[in-house]
Amino acid sequence: MRKELRTNKDGSSYYTFVYYNSFDGKRYRLGKEYVKGRFGKDITEEGEADQILAILSKEVDSLSNEMQKRNGLKKEDYHMGFLMQTYSDYQKKAAPNSYRNNLHYIRYYVFPFFLEEKKCSNLEEWTYHYDDFKDWLENSAYKLQNPDELIAFGSKNHCIKSLNTFMRLMLRKHYINNFITCPPFPDYRLKTRSIDDVIEIDEMEKVYSYLRSQRQDLTALFFRLLYFTGFRFSEAKGLSLADIFNGELEHEVLSRKMQEFDIEYFGYLVIDSQPKSKYAIRSKIGKILRKPLKGEKTISERTARVVPVIDEVLWKALAKRYNAILKSYKKKIWGSDPKDYVLFEQINTVDTRNVIKAFNELGLSYRSWHCHRHSRATYLIGRTGDYLLTRMWLGHKSNKMLEKYNHLYQAISRESKLKGEEGLKPIDLS
Repeated sequence: MRKELRTNKDGSSYYTFVYYNSFDGKRYRLGKEYVKGRFGKDITEEGEADQILAILSKEVDSLSNEMQKRNGLKKEDYHMGFLMQTYSDYQKKAAPNSYRNNLHYIRYYVFPFFLEEKKCSNLEEWTYHYDDFKDWLENSAYKLQNPDELIAFGSKNHCIKSLNTFMRLMLRKHYINNFITCPPFPDYRLKTRSIDDVIEIDEMEKVYSYLRSQRQDLTALFFRLLYFTGFRFSEAKGLSLADIFNGELEHEVLSRKMQEFDIEYFGYLVIDSQPKSKYAIRSKIGKILRKPLKGEKTISERTARVVPVIDEVLWKALAKRYNAILKSYKKKIWGSDPKDYVLFEQINTVDTRNVIKAFNELGLSYRSWHCHRHSRATYLIGRTGDYLLTRMWLGHKSNKMLEKYNHLYQAISRESKLKGEEGLKPIDLS
């Protein structure tokens, strides 16, 4: 691994870091956005660069050794390597938006267990080891980045899902004659959302005002946007000039629903994609690299999601930000495609730390960016009782996911009554 001194357009310099990945034979640069997002600033001094180089080198070496250990048997066994490639090719077509996750769990957890722990290269016999596999996931499946910490329950079920999709493909390709599906861990063992994860409107306003008072206006706007839209972090990061519309909704079903429940709105947003990367989202030539929305296989009008802006403060702030970015568009700084002019490109891990600080300074329990989405879903389904409206708004595929939000809203309503000014009152028995 090495450090490299690079120069900005204004003549100032900063350091980036390059490492070699022995498994794919490629070099990767940990660029300016990564360094700033992780360490909170650009690295401009050589002494600081040397210190960070030492830290990153240890991490890369540790991760490389772990990967080498877990990949060893696969590389030696041509047959398994061929099957892995077959699975990879299939997943890229079947799940282009999430195939990397499936490959990750197969490569670093499923194969290591069955091939290394059990020394079993006969796929027909893998079924016999399912119980041991689940025990291994419970007690011995550690994170690659942190070998001292076990993977989360959600990741354990992802391992099982990847195993089942792999075996199902092997059956379809006639590499095995039959297999039994490995049962996942039950839902009650997974982390579930509670009323503590729901952000109340007054909490949102307090955090928003605090961020504004600290002159963190862009962070405050991003925070408010997620709260009222229910966008995922990456979806909001990809919001561009092409996605913001003034006037009446053109989506007829959504428009009727808004009228039915008398919900006022000031404009609307239409998203059909999200950035490929969470932070460094722009290519070297200035294009915003995009992938389909979660759960979708393609980027198209059919998969686009329309979200009304129901908060006037948010709409005015978005309009102001829109007009500022529009100036860059007119100068064609990033070309002529308005999708390449995004409103929140600068948001990174520093903003997350600022939000955490805001919660702490206000004496509030910190809730993650994703809790904004849970909060919006809870209030939508709780106040309207309309599953179709909530699904269209949030992009859910079925009603099953929304049931928990309905229960959450009822729990919040009951707790609100218990905390009322008058407190508990006797029940009238007359």
